[in-house]
Amino acid sequence: MQKILLLAFGLLFFLLPKAALASHIVGGEIQFYSVNAATNRYYVGLNLYFDAINGRPNAETPTISLYFFRKSDNATMGQIELPQIVRRNIVYTNTTCREINDLRTLSMVYGSEITLNTDSFRDPAGYYIVWERCCRNNIITNIVNPAATGETFHLQFPALVRNGQPFLNSSPRFPELKGDYACVNRPFIFDFSGKDPDGDSLVYSLTRPWAGFSTASNPGPIPRASSAYPEITWASGINDLNIIPGPRPLRINPRTGVLNVTAGQTGLYVFAVAVEEYRNKVLIGVVRREFQLKVVDCPSNAIPVALFREKGKTAFYKETETIRIKLDQPRCLDILLTDLDPNQRLTVQTKALNFGDRMLTISPNSFVTRSSTDTLKATVCFDPCVQSQNNQPIVFEVIVSDDGCPQPLTDTLRIRAIIEPTPVGKPRIVTDLPNGRATVAQGTTLSFKVTGTSPENTDLVVSGLGRGFQLAQAGMTFANATGKNSVTSPFNWTPPCAATGREYVVDFLVTATVCNGQARDTVSVRLNAIPRPNNRPRVSTNITTSQPLAVDEPNGTNKITFEVYADDLDRDLLQLFAKGVGFDLRASQMKFDDKTGPPRLVSVFEWAPDCKTLETLAGRNLKVSFTAQDNSCGVAGVDTLSVAFQLNSLPTAKALENIPNVITPNGDGKNDCFFVENLPNNTCGPQFERVDIFNRWGKKIFSSTDRTFKWCAEDVPNGTYFYGLVFSNQTLKGTLTVLK
Repeated sequence: MQKILLLAFGLLFFLLPKAALASHIVGGEIQFYSVNAATNRYYVGLNLYFDAINGRPNAETPTISLYFFRKSDNATMGQIELPQIVRRNIVYTNTTCREINDLRTLSMVYGSEITLNTDSFRDPAGYYIVWERCCRNNIITNIVNPAATGETFHLQFPALVRNGQPFLNSSPRFPELKGDYACVNRPFIFDFSGKDPDGDSLVYSLTRPWAGFSTASNPGPIPRASSAYPEITWASGINDLNIIPGPRPLRINPRTGVLNVTAGQTGLYVFAVAVEEYRNKVLIGVVRREFQLKVVDCPSNAIPVALFREKGKTAFYKETETIRIKLDQPRCLDILLTDLDPNQRLTVQTKALNFGDRMLTISPNSFVTRSSTDTLKATVCFDPCVQSQNNQPIVFEVIVSDDGCPQPLTDTLRIRAIIEPTPVGKPRIVTDLPNGRATVAQGTTLSFKVTGTSPENTDLVVSGLGRGFQLAQAGMTFANATGKNSVTSPFNWTPPCAATGREYVVDFLVTATVCNGQARDTVSVRLNAIPRPNNRPRVSTNITTSQPLAVDEPNGTNKITFEVYADDLDRDLLQLFAKGVGFDLRASQMKFDDKTGPPRLVSVFEWAPDCKTLETLAGRNLKVSFTAQDNSCGVAGVDTLSVAFQLNSLPTAKALENIPNVITPNGDGKNDCFFVENLPNNTCGPQFERVDIFNRWGKKIFSSTDRTFKWCAEDVPNGTYFYGLVFSNQTLKGTLTVLK
């Protein structure tokens, strides 16, 4: 079930039931790490080690509660109850050793995922998590009154929000510890390290364990906030630098977290390690880990021995020597193994120090001694590619281990050997380009093959390189190829325009590799690109007449339209465009889309001029030039075709002549009516609107909008009359005499 950690203000806590007086805790640590940053999900847990032999079963609880505090003022942030999710025996390096020394330790993990309100965890000083419990094993040697001394588990973590942004961090992750014990006066090594999920730096140091505030009478109190938890009291002769006394007291490597000790007396010793977490050299978290180490008086155990003797020699190899393995000699060495203890299982392994571990094998790798005088043999063999470079020795170790308790005893034999390298046969590279030269016309393709060969079963790489240029920039394609014995790769070149006018040198290289040795061969080709002969493009139209195109006055439907074509025998990329000769196409309402692309190009010319345009251009002969241009190398090919347009002059009212000034309406059929011939019937220019006739008193007696009007002076007497011919741009006035 999802758990949410709330702010602690006004939070009610419950008391855990008091456990019976117990002597059970071996050690452990708290863990706190991000599970899903997007949803603020975290894992919180306690890894607890429990003495399954000396501890009391009723001291084990199904749940525990961890408490969160703020460092700056020790304010309580909240608590979380965690169920037990793992319960198992911890493993030992040698599983039979725990039976000999009556050791059995339980690993119990309490943990759960929770959702945190990260906005509540933004204090720059950070926070800490605590769990307290009493009591420790009553057989602990190096502290006072262990059966009544509690243990405090503690983890510090940084603010989860910094500068308004989420600050992602996880505490170090620690593998389950082993339950090995140490022997008096025998070196003992114990890996106490962890790994940081965020890649932060970890620094390890021994520190005094904390007793905390739990007591024998109150073994499971609600943890208190504190900046200085009570510490345990060391027993007589024990101090922070002498936690496990002996020829070599307990120490820890601050970088690796590996503990080592040579204890001087038996006992059960508790110790604590502070693991500091640094990011960008700034301390952001600390987790305290505790454990205890049992030191016993072990039976004597002889150290196994690894020896080597070169063939033909009587003396054994000394580590100050260097052996030499020649090309014609076997690439295997016989290693001799001995152990004074009978019935010991010996395990042997190799470690390459300046070459790959996988290039070294040993067989067999496991033996059982039958007597103290047994001499066993293991054979070390080198991969064919293990060889010395520049006469420098390769270095490796043979490590033999027994199965003694609590940890195997080992002997390491370091051997230096100069292994003569295998010579690499010279490869050969050729092309099938005649004489290694070629001249290529632009736009055409040159192809040939490049082949690299080797006399041996070697790895080959064939590559190509332009001398002073990149192959792709010059339009060349060549893929590097790999293989064994023989490798072929094609070369192709289709020169672009930019490639003409210079020589190109391409170097082809074959590299043969045998292990770490290489041999090469090179062949070069010289290439030139020249322009291709260019056919001039051609521009044409679908106009069927050679005469200028007549431009009519607009009537709403008439327009000039035709297609323009651009062709090229070479199929070069073409441009087709139009230009008015002495005028602007678009300003004159002509429409034509310039085109670019491979032939054939087609574009439509359209012109439907309005009156305003015709008035501007009336009476002119216009020409439009249509041009096709290719993009061939060198001088571009061009063709131009002109189309002419004829525009008539627009009629004007001033051009009217022979307007009559006398009529004789007497019925003789001659000059009986007033009319005007050739009145303009156009849509552009001056347009006839009407005619008005007035008597001498200014009264309108006749009006018509018909351009074919006739006024025959019916019902009017003889006399002088006045007319007005009204046009769109002016009115022509005159007198008319009527004689009957």
